[in-house]
Amino acid sequence: MNYIVFDLEFNMFFRFKEGDQANPGLKNEIIQIGAVKLNQQLEQIGEFNLLIKPVVYKRLNPYVKKKTNIDMSRIIPRRPFLQAMESFKAWMGNEAVLCSWGQDDILGLRENCSYFGFNALIFDRFINIQKIYMEFGGLSKQPSLESAVDGLEIEKSLPFHDAFSDAAYTGDVFRKIYDFSQDAIINWGKVQRENEQRIEELKHLLAKTNICCPECGSQVIKNGEFSKPKKYFAFGFCSHCNLPIRHTARIANKSGEFEIICNNVIYKKDQSD
Repeated sequence: MNYIVFDLEFNMFFRFKEGDQANPGLKNEIIQIGAVKLNQQLEQIGEFNLLIKPVVYKRLNPYVKKKTNIDMSRIIPRRPFLQAMESFKAWMGNEAVLCSWGQDDILGLRENCSYFGFNALIFDRFINIQKIYMEFGGLSKQPSLESAVDGLEIEKSLPFHDAFSDAAYTGDVFRKIYDFSQDAIINWGKVQRENEQRIEELKHLLAKTNICCPECGSQVIKNGEFSKPKKYFAFGFCSHCNLPIRHTARIANKSGEFEIICNNVIYKKDQSD
C-alpha cells in the first residue's frame, strides 16, 4: 500500500463583465494537481505535478492568479480534466490511500469528478493529515499548512500555494506525525453518505421547530419554508409587532460533529432569499 499525498489549486467564478454567471454545477475547477507518493515506510518513491486546462471558468480569477502565480499561457495548452485524471490514476497505482491537508481538496476532487463524469471510487480511501496534526498538537482550531511546517521545524525551500510544493510539505508533516494507525484511514464515500443522511434527519427536525419574533419573543406561525443543502429557511409574521420574520438555520460540520446554528431576523419583503 502506498500513500498519495496530494494538493490541488482551483479556479473559480469571477464577474469579469456584466452578465457573467457562475456554473451552479461546479463551484471550483481544478487547474493543478500536485502529489508525492510514499511507500509504507513513508519514503518518497514518486512525484506528480500537472497543470489542467480549464473549460468551465476559462479566465483566471485575479485572486487565484495572484495567489498561485499561474497564468493562462501555462494552462491553456494543457490536457483537460478527464485526461489528467487518467494520468493521475495510472500514476497512483493500486491499493493507494489519498492524503491531504484538510477536507477541501478531497471534496473538490470528488466534485470535479462528478461534474466531468470520472469514476471517483478510486478516491474513497482517505487520510486527513490536518486532523492528525491537530490531535498530535492538541489543537482546537484548524491550523494552516505553513504554521504546521513552522511548528515542526521543517525547512521551507519551496513556495507555498503551489499544488506540488504544498503536497511536498504535507508529506513532510505526515512523516513526522503519522503513527500508522488504520483508524486514520476512512472510507470517504461512506462518510459522505452518512453525513448526507444525518443532514436530512436534521432538516426534518428543523422543519418541526418553532420560530419566534426577535422583538417580542412570541411564537410566530410559519407561512412558508424551504431548504437548501445544509440550510433551512422559514417565514412568518408577528401580529404583535406587525413585522415579517425570517428564520434561518445552518447545519455546520466541525471535525465530524454536526451542530445547528439558528437565528430569527426581521426582514424586508423585497430582500432576496
